[in-house]
Amino acid sequence: MSVLRSGIKIALSVLFSLVFFLIFNINIAGTAEVLTRDRLDCLYPAHLRYDLFYDGRLTDENIVYLKSIPHSEALRSLNVLRGDSKGNLMLDRFAERIEGATMLVRLLGVEAYAVSGKPSHPFTDVPEWAAPYIGYLYQNGFAKGIGNNQFGSRQYMDEKSYLAFLLRVLGYSEEDGDFSWDTVGKTAIKVGLLESGEETYIDRFIKRERMSQLTWRAMFLNHKFYGKPLLVCLYEQGKVRRDNLSMLFAKNKNRLIDLWYANLSKLEEAFLRHDEKIELSLSHTQVENDYLKYLEYTLERVQLSTGVYTRGFFTKLWQQGNNYSLVVYPRYQNTASRDEKLRLMIDRIVSEIMSPYMTDYEKVKAAHDYVINMIEYDSRYRNNSALDALESGYGVCSAYSELMALILNSAGVPCRIVRGYADVSHAWNMVSIDGKLYHVDATWDDLGTYGGEQLIRYDYLNLPDAEMEKEHRWEKNDYPACTSTEHNYFVKNNLLAKNSEDVIAIIAQAVENRQNSVTLKYAGNDADKLMIHKIINDVNSRLALELGYRISHYVYTRNDTYLTYCIFSIDYEPVGYVD
Repeated sequence: MSVLRSGIKIALSVLFSLVFFLIFNINIAGTAEVLTRDRLDCLYPAHLRYDLFYDGRLTDENIVYLKSIPHSEALRSLNVLRGDSKGNLMLDRFAERIEGATMLVRLLGVEAYAVSGKPSHPFTDVPEWAAPYIGYLYQNGFAKGIGNNQFGSRQYMDEKSYLAFLLRVLGYSEEDGDFSWDTVGKTAIKVGLLESGEETYIDRFIKRERMSQLTWRAMFLNHKFYGKPLLVCLYEQGKVRRDNLSMLFAKNKNRLIDLWYANLSKLEEAFLRHDEKIELSLSHTQVENDYLKYLEYTLERVQLSTGVYTRGFFTKLWQQGNNYSLVVYPRYQNTASRDEKLRLMIDRIVSEIMSPYMTDYEKVKAAHDYVINMIEYDSRYRNNSALDALESGYGVCSAYSELMALILNSAGVPCRIVRGYADVSHAWNMVSIDGKLYHVDATWDDLGTYGGEQLIRYDYLNLPDAEMEKEHRWEKNDYPACTSTEHNYFVKNNLLAKNSEDVIAIIAQAVENRQNSVTLKYAGNDADKLMIHKIINDVNSRLALELGYRISHYVYTRNDTYLTYCIFSIDYEPVGYVD
């Protein structure tokens, strides 16, 4: 009888999983809150995405796809960004003014015209080979010199100067009052060339990689007069060649990843049933081209879409004539019944911490805070799964990142687990917010407890690659680039301080709101002179009467890598208080 009951339980579990799968797929068509494969696609680099058809028309879908391609790869294909004789794009090198100018001419698709026309310019420091480029930009009002008939050809270019170039290319001009030298940063934010927070650094020299990034970003901004993305304008004018653009789509019916993705539906159904053995038919091309690596890519997709995770797998490959059969044996992290328990827990969590009116940013922050409040980091327990962590309250980075992915994907926010290194093997997340990608490391934002209070910082909430790679390492070919700062916690909440007065203002706001904690990031050049205790003393002495309270006790931590400060356990006393 016990065997029969066990069999009935297993059958019911499998039946529920199949019903869940059917409901899951039906809901995909009817609600934006359930992730489709297409929405997960944004979390993968171009070579690991579904193929996209291009027939010579730049559709909205094609534009979205092109926007996701790494800027250096795209501009190389369009013959805008060129390297040395060995093909090295020299992205880490600072760009000279003459490089920025020649790149703009290629961007505009007028290189041949400029070289043949040899337009004149008044500058005396321009080498002969570059004269047509500088002449074209000068004659068309795109470039100006630095004074005394000098263009500053061999001087390093600062980001502000390059932004001015791009603003002019987009149809904005100083003569029409669109911007001035002093308002370049503000105007660049307004039109979309910069994201909020990036203007802090525009006076610095620009590297070729950053120049490439801004150039590709400009391609998708509307031209002032034409009202269309610059890329579309250039394409319609014949300045961007169709064959170069076609290379970015690389349509190929035998593309390896598409052959593997043909198995996704079969694998998803098998995972939801917890099949112990899954048989796939492979082509000779698949077998001969690193089939285990591509299987890993495919199974990762399956885990994200189903919420059924594994501890790994092993395989057997069989050949019969020209046919191949790959048998996959997944090692599921949980049993079918425990995965069903996990699904119900995730549904409950999402219903408790999310609402239909929340933005994707708010959902990411809510999941981040929940995971940190729920899990206490403790490597002694070796709880690697989300379910283990939810049941015990303890876990390590893999549990944090898996729980983040389960919550956010269930809430309709694309989230992927990034596996890499941070001194040791480590896992964190990559999320998509309004189509822009960011890193999130909830594990490293967990400061533990102090005096019974859970401490949360936001140093690793929505970071771009440039910030994340200061302490983390990952295989960049397996992940798309994260370049946005728009939804970074400190940028989003106006907690990016440029000087000590900004710090005083942020802390004063916290006092006014009686916050028991406040975090901020310092972007000034004198961080070594910033003393939090002095700042708080200044707030107490200068603003206490106005605010009605002063800070009587606090504790703070500083992240030297990112220059972030987390001030917590703040106590207040009314002004005039006598001990």
